[in-house]
Amino acid sequence: MEPICVLSDVHGNLAALNAVLTRLDELGVKHIYSLGDTVGYGPQPVECFRIAREKFDVMLMGNHEYAASTKDWGCFNPVAAQAISWTRDQLVAAGEIGYIKDLPSSVHRGEALYVHGSVHDPIHDYVLEKDRSGLSSFDAVAGDLEKEFKGFNLCFVGHNHQPFLCTQEGFIHPHDDFREFQITGEKLYVCVGSVGQPRDGDPRSCFVVYDGERVTYHRVSYPVEVTSQLILDSELPDYLAKRIVVGR
Repeated sequence: MEPICVLSDVHGNLAALNAVLTRLDELGVKHIYSLGDTVGYGPQPVECFRIAREKFDVMLMGNHEYAASTKDWGCFNPVAAQAISWTRDQLVAAGEIGYIKDLPSSVHRGEALYVHGSVHDPIHDYVLEKDRSGLSSFDAVAGDLEKEFKGFNLCFVGHNHQPFLCTQEGFIHPHDDFREFQITGEKLYVCVGSVGQPRDGDPRSCFVVYDGERVTYHRVSYPVEVTSQLILDSELPDYLAKRIVVGR
């Protein structure tokens, strides 16, 4: 198959998105699947959403699109709720909110399912290494791979903002010297990380390239201070400007 970029969680970070698009041009990757949360948290949701509508082959609904389109953000923490309220106002003023309502929650292509969250809830659920009590979630994830992966072997997910593979033998974390993985015939959750708000301690944007046989992780630097200052200059919470600088 022709290689595709699978990315997620742009979160209104235009500088990060442009850096990723530049890298994809350098790699010669022409097709982009987005797993959702193109908007939310970041200072340029309208610009990012319009680029996504123009350039992405697949756009899924994330929990931030869902909240923006339904005004249902009661489960968000105060920072996220303030951010999505502001984001919705921007999208409504720009006439983009109607497009968000029609986004699909999942796409199944070949051996792969593409969602924002997980196989249980494609919009809101998380694939995590540890549960809320801090215990390993490996047994639950391995059970999902065995019981829930029917009709597909791979499930690409975002939402957790962290890059890792969930296999039937354990969790695998990519890094700069170990980022390409053969995946033929295996059942895997592929967590693609985040373009606009990484949370693995590395502020660089993250995405994967999938060619049917391999998944390769890519990290791209971008002028994070530009986005940080735009957040400070907006009505978004200042905390969001701080966290993208440290990748948390």
